[in-house]
Amino acid sequence: MPDELVPELEALVRKLARVVEREEDEVLLTIDEQDRCVAKAIRTLQKDKVIRSPRDYAWIMTVMNQQVLADFEVYFTAMSFIDYLKSLNIENCPGKSSLYDNCALVTNDFPEWEFIDGPSHSEVVRRRNVGRRFLSAYVQAKRCISESISEK
Repeated sequence: MPDELVPELEALVRKLARVVEREEDEVLLTIDEQDRCVAKAIRTLQKDKVIRSPRDYAWIMTVMNQQVLADFEVYFTAMSFIDYLKSLNIENCPGKSSLYDNCALVTNDFPEWEFIDGPSHSEVVRRRNVGRRFLSAYVQAKRCISESISEK
């Protein structure tokens, strides 16, 4: 197997493992449902104009890669994250250099992110808020799916 495929295969194995590893009181979401929650969360951020530029997807990718919620898959490359966004039919996807460059700016773990490019305090808060709003929108989407499952 080519070395460049190993991270993708490892990510797929982790994703499949998440389907069966859940607490008893937690609603089991299929991969498709989790993907719908991510897509809905991103579309909410787009609609609310939280995502202002392609670089804001780097903060979402970083939240997911830091495994802030156990639901999230890790994306080893910017291209794998872009391919994921495209599979969700997300419009205006970022370019790989935008993701690479901006993800590299983040130090510390969420929510105490710092940025090595030295942005203003308001920009630091805004970037952190992109992560917070994404998590909030994801959890809300997940709750809606969980409620619809429990009503059946």
